[in-house]
Amino acid sequence: MAVLGNLLFIVHGSMRLEHERTGVMGRDIGVIQSIGVIGTSNPGTAAGNIDLLDRVPGVVAASFGDVPFAGVGRYPLFSDPGMHNRLAKTYLFEGAQGYARTLGVEVIAGRMLREDELPSSNAKIDPGLITQALAQRLYPQQSPLGRMLYLGQHGGGGVRIVGVLRQLRGAITGRDSDNDSILLEAKVGNQDLGGLYLIRSQPGQLKRVLPLAAKALQKANPGHVTSQVYEMEQLHSMAFRGAVAINRILMAITAILLIVTALGVSGLASFWVQQRTRQIGTRRALGATRGAILRHFQAENLIIVSMGVALGAALAIGLNVLLMQHFAQPRLPLQYVAFGALAMWALGQLAVLGPALRAARVPPTMAMRAA
Repeated sequence: MAVLGNLLFIVHGSMRLEHERTGVMGRDIGVIQSIGVIGTSNPGTAAGNIDLLDRVPGVVAASFGDVPFAGVGRYPLFSDPGMHNRLAKTYLFEGAQGYARTLGVEVIAGRMLREDELPSSNAKIDPGLITQALAQRLYPQQSPLGRMLYLGQHGGGGVRIVGVLRQLRGAITGRDSDNDSILLEAKVGNQDLGGLYLIRSQPGQLKRVLPLAAKALQKANPGHVTSQVYEMEQLHSMAFRGAVAINRILMAITAILLIVTALGVSGLASFWVQQRTRQIGTRRALGATRGAILRHFQAENLIIVSMGVALGAALAIGLNVLLMQHFAQPRLPLQYVAFGALAMWALGQLAVLGPALRAARVPPTMAMRAA
């Protein structure tokens, strides 16, 4: 019971996280990793590559930058340029012109970034977008629009908030801080940039469009190597590959625990029937019906299992406290304890059913034979 409740809670929580969305249009986003080769000249430029990808049939938007699960850094955030008053830590999404549009993020207040306001690489103040979760954490009951923030480990530059995003997760761990993010764009030009080029296709067209875009990008950049081509959903799946494997192991352990418990209850009930055959025959001779014998063993099993459930519930909560202290596990909701109790009661009744039915079939003459 103690292990069952916590295992179910861990597996369900992991499965829920696996289906959380990052806030980008992942199903239509493709990622092309184009890496420059040292000592090889390359005619392609960052701005030219973005323009080239934009013209691929089926592409809605293209840019260069980070994506969730690949390259998004986390930095301290300050309220003053001297960086004395630390506010929080934030995920920083950085990209070239068209980056926010390519990710497909949703602006719920303020406006989207405009290309004519994008800074150069040495700018001291960048216009930026902030997630609603981070804005509410920093400015409860106030508008964040127009406010200044300063990023540590990012050249000390300031960020002027011009828009609020509904959601943009830098990671999916279950923590509230997953959705604390800032998005910045910088205008790129004739630089020879290697890294992640992004495209967003028309809905449902990514599988057809992404190979065409990768081929066009490689052709325009003979001095680069296209090392990897991913759909955003593939990155999402790879990020949770380890969690999925662990979930399967935990589910197998849960099934084994339930089977062993059922076999134990059934074996113990069979032993009771064998040891009390004479008593059962006597009761049958005195007029007890088969139904009465069946209900007797089921009620007896229910009482014993209930004692185990009460002890198991206390141990489940105690085990969860240890997991919270040492592994940052969330608090175990009581509904998981209740579900575990119901599962054990149902399992106990099913496990005792076979032996109880055998006991109910004991004939009254068995008492005389035993005598």
